[in-house]
Amino acid sequence: MADFAVRVLTQDSELRAAHSLLRVALHSPPMTDSDWAATKPTYKPDRFFGAITTDGVTVGSAYVYDSEVAVPGGKTVPMSGLTRVGVRADHRRRGVLTELMRFQFADARANGQILSTLNATETGIYGRFGYGIGTRAREMHLIKPRLRSGVPQSGRVRMLSSAEALALTAALYERIGLYRTGMMTRGRDWWAVHFDRSMREDEPYLVAVHSGPDGGDDAYVIYKASSNEDHVSTEYGATLHVYDLHGTTLAARNQLWRFLIEMDLVNEIHAHDRPVDEPVELLLENPRACITRNIGDDAWVRLVDVPAALGARTYTDAEPVAIAVNDAFLPENSGTYLVSGDGVVRTSAPADLTLGVDTLGMLYFGAWTPSALAAAGRVRVSDPVALTRADRLFQTDSIPWCGTGF
Repeated sequence: MADFAVRVLTQDSELRAAHSLLRVALHSPPMTDSDWAATKPTYKPDRFFGAITTDGVTVGSAYVYDSEVAVPGGKTVPMSGLTRVGVRADHRRRGVLTELMRFQFADARANGQILSTLNATETGIYGRFGYGIGTRAREMHLIKPRLRSGVPQSGRVRMLSSAEALALTAALYERIGLYRTGMMTRGRDWWAVHFDRSMREDEPYLVAVHSGPDGGDDAYVIYKASSNEDHVSTEYGATLHVYDLHGTTLAARNQLWRFLIEMDLVNEIHAHDRPVDEPVELLLENPRACITRNIGDDAWVRLVDVPAALGARTYTDAEPVAIAVNDAFLPENSGTYLVSGDGVVRTSAPADLTLGVDTLGMLYFGAWTPSALAAAGRVRVSDPVALTRADRLFQTDSIPWCGTGF
């Protein structure tokens, strides 16, 4: 019998103990009183879960961002964003993480959240709980980029003060909306962690906003600049680090790239977690100046309620395919589903394809095709013709991207 129980943390002392555990698990320095005073407001009530031993010691933590995510077809569905997961080193291999997962899945279902996503610090952990790589992103390095003549220009870009950025950026992200499959909404607790704290530090983010021809704000970029400290170099030039760039249209986003590329005294631009198919190369005189340093996993996706999640997205017009889903962790999801352009229903028909719920998470947003997953041994194929139909059914109009780290 386990010597701990998982529950919602409500008391200040419990929250602090769990956050302290998390810092130790991530090999960060011990937390001071001032650290906790700055951190406590980033926790939304009732969303921090802890594993507590019978003698009151906190040995595990997990936090959930309440969010919505855009699924293929344009609909948004409730989602839980799992983060701040930690287990005390002397309680590893005792089922702490497993029980935290059971608790947060039950919480998600109670709140109608049919999907769960996370950013994985270690990729070998989460597959056994049903998560698969659902979106990918690339890291780009622009080396001495020069804008190509003829790139259209419209609107204007203005830089914000720190106070203006704190007041405007979150609302602008919400106004821009979820313009790509896989993108998620951001609650006040997300902004508190990932933006507000940095804006109040000695070296805050820099923020620029694009206004369209009608004068309304329609895009923004969050970035920092690091100076070239190589005093032997004959050419001074900073490196810009782009952390967040969003806009209502590709044209608006391109204007922000123009702003960055044409900035004086800049040698390189490093952009983190950008869409795999973002066409920045097309803006440059020399497309090779835009180097893809890495394409990696972005959001890991878990279908908490498989029937509801499959029914929430759309499918292209193709003949139906019967897909058997195995979900050992949430066995109520297991079963065979008939997927067609008209929707999804459970069926007793023989399965054309069989896969695990983690593979279904990889397939759900359209980051991977059924045939690619089958070739990698992640899908068992009973009818090869059905595999071609499945490729058509799950086809999406763009490469999915989350673009929100947590």
